[in-house]
Amino acid sequence: MSYSPEDAAWDEAYESMSRELYPEHKEQAISEFTSERLRSYYVAHPEVLVPAARAFKEAKMLHANGQHSAALVFAASATELFLKSSLLRPVVYGLVHNESLAELVVAAALSQTGFMRYEKLLAKLFVELAGVELTTLRRQPEAKPLLREAADIQELRNAVIHQGQAITLEQAQHGIDVSTEVFNQMLAAVLSNLGLSLEKGGRLVTKEF
Repeated sequence: MSYSPEDAAWDEAYESMSRELYPEHKEQAISEFTSERLRSYYVAHPEVLVPAARAFKEAKMLHANGQHSAALVFAASATELFLKSSLLRPVVYGLVHNESLAELVVAAALSQTGFMRYEKLLAKLFVELAGVELTTLRRQPEAKPLLREAADIQELRNAVIHQGQAITLEQAQHGIDVSTEVFNQMLAAVLSNLGLSLEKGGRLVTKEF
């Protein structure tokens, strides 16, 4: 996917907003967003992962029934929901201290398509909350970085929707595998560090120790 003038404009807008929020120490943005604040969001919104879990379940059912194109669409949607609605949304929401403006800022910040534009934010988040370098996350040692694979699946999903591209059994399974690892390696790692786990259906609960 090429880097367009629109992409550059959005990147500059994010940088400008970041400079205004953190004029002296921009890099504090993620470190100031403590684990406690993120955990508080999840506790207050225990069903934030339910739509993603529902989409993932639908992808597996469609795949089992031989509807591979539809399965890939739902797998890509599940991945997007895991990353943007279930992970990035709580972070961006927590960084905006004015409650009345939070929803507007979240909607604007996460409205753009694609995952790679959020790579820097995710990388800092993972170092702070999970002690993990994002670039090390891969499904298999020889595979692309997990976030890059997720972006590739999203592009394939767009080709299905907008160009009618047919999807093979293997491609659909790949989409499901990527979505599985996005949850296991990215979202589940953060939730575990926050003392949270999932019930059946995707509802968040406090882990029993």
